[in-house]
Amino acid sequence: MEHFEVKNKDFLARLGRFTTSHGTVDTPLLMPVVHPGKSQIKPKNLRNEFGFQMLITNSYIIKSRNEFRERALREGVHGLLDFDGPIMTDSGTFQMYFHGLPEGEIDPLDIVQFQREIGSDVGTILDVFSEPDAGRAQAEEDVKVSLERAEKSIGEKGSMYLAGTIQGGVYEGLREEAASRMAALDIDIHPIGGVVPLMERYRFAEVIRATLAAKKHLPPNRPVHLFGCGHPMFMAIAALAGCDFFDSASYAKFADAGRILLPTGTAHLENLRELPCDCPICSGMTADDLKQLPEKERVISLMRHNLYVTASEMRRIRQSIVDGKLIELASARARSHPSLQEALQVIINSQAMLEENDPVGKGSSIFYTGPETIVHPAFVRHHLRTIRRYPFWATDTLLLVPHMGDRPFSDTTALIADAVRTTLPEKAILFYVTPFGVVPLELEHVYPAQQTVFPKTIDAYTVKTAKARLLEIVEKMRFRKAYWFLRDVYTSKFLSAVTPVTEIETLDSATAIAEVIPKGEEDREGLRKLRALFAFQWEIDISDDFLESIEVVYSRSTGKIRHLKRDGEILFTVVPTTGMLTPTFEGGLELLSQRVAEDYVVTMEEEASEFVAAGKSALAKFVTRASPALRAGEETVVVDPAGNLVGVGKSVLNGQEMLAFDRGVAVMTRHSKRLD
Repeated sequence: MEHFEVKNKDFLARLGRFTTSHGTVDTPLLMPVVHPGKSQIKPKNLRNEFGFQMLITNSYIIKSRNEFRERALREGVHGLLDFDGPIMTDSGTFQMYFHGLPEGEIDPLDIVQFQREIGSDVGTILDVFSEPDAGRAQAEEDVKVSLERAEKSIGEKGSMYLAGTIQGGVYEGLREEAASRMAALDIDIHPIGGVVPLMERYRFAEVIRATLAAKKHLPPNRPVHLFGCGHPMFMAIAALAGCDFFDSASYAKFADAGRILLPTGTAHLENLRELPCDCPICSGMTADDLKQLPEKERVISLMRHNLYVTASEMRRIRQSIVDGKLIELASARARSHPSLQEALQVIINSQAMLEENDPVGKGSSIFYTGPETIVHPAFVRHHLRTIRRYPFWATDTLLLVPHMGDRPFSDTTALIADAVRTTLPEKAILFYVTPFGVVPLELEHVYPAQQTVFPKTIDAYTVKTAKARLLEIVEKMRFRKAYWFLRDVYTSKFLSAVTPVTEIETLDSATAIAEVIPKGEEDREGLRKLRALFAFQWEIDISDDFLESIEVVYSRSTGKIRHLKRDGEILFTVVPTTGMLTPTFEGGLELLSQRVAEDYVVTMEEEASEFVAAGKSALAKFVTRASPALRAGEETVVVDPAGNLVGVGKSVLNGQEMLAFDRGVAVMTRHSKRLD
């Protein structure tokens, strides 16, 4: 399957490229619904004026009317609509549900054949729509029939991409079963069906549950389409849950009813004193001007406004994915309505899915938006890796310093940080207690420790979660004495979570610090940090021989570690924005010699290995082995079938995706065998 590739990821959202015979489009995307005979805004203008890349129309309507059918068969659906970009066609499932058409009105195979004959880029099976209030037995039957039709339809698709709709009503188990069985078929796109009535009733949480239930079992190389979703207030949340395609006729239906779409909800024109938008329509007239237009002109103006707002929101979503900021946009949208907030919480509660898909070390700042921030996958991952990988769990003295992460940790606690850095871990360990959990001194610059902005006060759920993380880490630590340095910051309230502990009232007294840190052999500066970094990033217990063989180079401007060298050659560089190590080719060799975990090794086919060795990126199509535990964003070593290093770079996809995709980059190569 070579029509979809992923360029960027954020939470479950994917910035992708979808290729058809009529062009390539960027996802997530919204397809305006176009009626072949009623479009008051020409299809070509939907692209030229508003920037929509792809359209959707209804093949049942086209087939059932002679004037549409004959022209579509003669000129194709692209000629019928006068649109030369990609077009998707629906099969008429929703019309059968909405208009109560009799069973047998549409033949399941005949409608797929027709979509192929009129040149649809993406055709859709005739699935069975499950009403939200349908009983489980009825929903099971609908799934059964939909799957049977999908299986039979495959033989009729030809070169047309086929969309296999996932039904199951409000029953998550049925959605999972339908997705699992549909995944085994030669299907290209998976719409989540039967959700329009849920969205109309503001049951957004159930829409998200249905989507996540399906995504657990769908192949990652197939786009997911949320059927009938086109309101800008919900699209960011749906994209966060992993939806790639959207479609809607809302822009026209709402305009006909005198309503305007906004990223925060819907407004009735008759209630507006001002036009709350800066689109060409709203910035070109007043609310009174718009109200006084002749009806036809007013409706078209409202349509255009709705299209401008929807297109703008979709562009904003795509940019937010690139910036690693989609959660902040989705959180802002969720504040528009309690039902949206509930839907966002469903996503946030799916922590395992989020951690598996959200890239490591994005480097973008994380702004606190509310209780959902504490379970951001970057924070969850940081805590889990600290628990599992931090190498120093026994010490004489444990030092706990509350901090809000608003300034570099060491800058505000210089005396104690400097004292701990130059002693052995078995003598003293320093933990910073932050609003998102514990940050060991050695990992103070590792993402997201100092790329996070919290307010001076935080909500009760965040406090509870951060306290639990603190307690989990402290309980694992073996120590003789514990000290809590009191500071005028909110996280000082976490003191009650740790007992027994001795309170110290000042941080800036060298005498006080000297009294609590045991005397002993000094550590060569930087080595304890390097041990922690290699363990945290690659699960490597780095050898003494390696540490003794390297030169640690510090930045003149920041004083932070910049490079690790051996015999004048750079092996590793610390990235300033993430605090993580990136290897050169020689560094990759060192990782292999240090027995880096298989989770960070990607194996290529023999011929493809030669291209990587020449400096080309590792393409997913040629990956033969990648661990399911590999995450996007990891610093990865790429090897040939014999295990020989051919390149190092940053993973674009996770391990499961590398094996599923036949298109796109798996690892962006930084250094390779021949280039180095």
